[in-house]
Amino acid sequence: MKKMLPGFLALLLTGCVQPLPQLSEEMERVRDYVPLYAVMAHRGSTYWAPEETESAWRWAREMGADYLESDLQCTKDGVILANHDDNLARTTDIEEHLGEGVPATRQAFYESLGFDAADAAAQVRRDSATFKPYYAASYYYAELLTLDAGSWFNEAHPDRARARFASAPADGRYATGQYVSAFRDQMAYAEGKMLRRDADGRRILPFRRKESLAGKTLEELSREMGNYLEITEYDFSQAYVPDPQDSGHRPGLYIEFKEPEVNPDDMEQRVYDLLDAEGWNILTRPAADSLFYREGKVNVGRTTGKVVLQTFSPVSLQRAYQVFGGRVPMCFLLWSPCPDEIPDGDLSTRAGFRAILSWVMSYGAQISGPSISGEPNNYEELNTVWQSALVHAAGMLNHPYSFDSLDQMKVQTPRADGFFTNRSDLTLQYLIDNGLRCNAAIPDPFHPGRLYDNSQAPATVPDAAETLRRLGY
Repeated sequence: MKKMLPGFLALLLTGCVQPLPQLSEEMERVRDYVPLYAVMAHRGSTYWAPEETESAWRWAREMGADYLESDLQCTKDGVILANHDDNLARTTDIEEHLGEGVPATRQAFYESLGFDAADAAAQVRRDSATFKPYYAASYYYAELLTLDAGSWFNEAHPDRARARFASAPADGRYATGQYVSAFRDQMAYAEGKMLRRDADGRRILPFRRKESLAGKTLEELSREMGNYLEITEYDFSQAYVPDPQDSGHRPGLYIEFKEPEVNPDDMEQRVYDLLDAEGWNILTRPAADSLFYREGKVNVGRTTGKVVLQTFSPVSLQRAYQVFGGRVPMCFLLWSPCPDEIPDGDLSTRAGFRAILSWVMSYGAQISGPSISGEPNNYEELNTVWQSALVHAAGMLNHPYSFDSLDQMKVQTPRADGFFTNRSDLTLQYLIDNGLRCNAAIPDPFHPGRLYDNSQAPATVPDAAETLRRLGY
């Protein structure tokens, strides 16, 4: 098991005489909100199902992952998405279905909200001036719900294809299969729910123009709001039903703020407010439970560790710190090269790596998230023995990404305290087999002399393919 490094060894590792940065007592307390050896279902799964869709996250929940991991973006009308690519061409049929320009249905969409034809036509022309083809921020959420977000997976992975991943033709209506997810959808899956659908399999999510905008024209609203034209409201109150296949796991959410240019300037505040509105913000609604596992079920989503924030962006890290104040667990993700905003940062040297840790800790990060090497992603290895040793000497959790194989687990597990994984099935089983899960007597690397107890975690891992079949795919 890992041990905290003695002070003199930590100094040797830095290659300088300055002390290694350390988490404050308050930051250590927030760090401990997160379970040790946590399993983060990366985009739900990129291996078994179309990433960041209902199928992937229902699967990850039922497998027993501790967190459902996602990336956050914002649509033109202000709906926060749980979706990785800012360009939707890879994971949807947006090129074929909506075309390269402003959707041909855009004027009719405006008119359906009660705006007159001339006003709507003029707004379409304004939209065209700033339109970026296939980028989420250029589309209203109602438009994105007409897309097929599952067929691409079947085409890319015929050996794992499932008919229920794909959609029937939208015909101007919502699709029938897998959708571009709203962040609220992801919350619902973590709470044991699924989408409410009609008899044709299309999700039920009505929308209308915001009542507060009555009497205003699109021209006036465009001047007031700019490119993010937040004129619609969606009725999410009836958008979900209890999942009949829910087995009782309640995972948390591990959510990523993208680069600041992708989203509105106040994206972090928007996420804070949405977490608050949906009962997921521990700063306004403290969690009542303290046990990460209860009677063989994941319980992280009911604890103070229910939400973990993450980002690659120094600017987004600073903005998140301004909003959340370092009081919610925060992971800074490492990618080569080091961002220019971090003074003296260099991932390849001990002094430079130390500078990175010191800088991100000053903005509330208690967790390091380095890339790891290996198939299929072949990322640069940023979780070497010396790098992980510096992270632990600083008192930070180490959450490498992303695991796809048992070989990666064997190499990386001694250096890791949590795992972003595309294969929750493999990762969970490996941790159980090697005594890091379902064990009442794990030496706690952050509290020498204490034992860490996760013996109430699920002791068995369901069959991955059978779980998808059970869920109706």
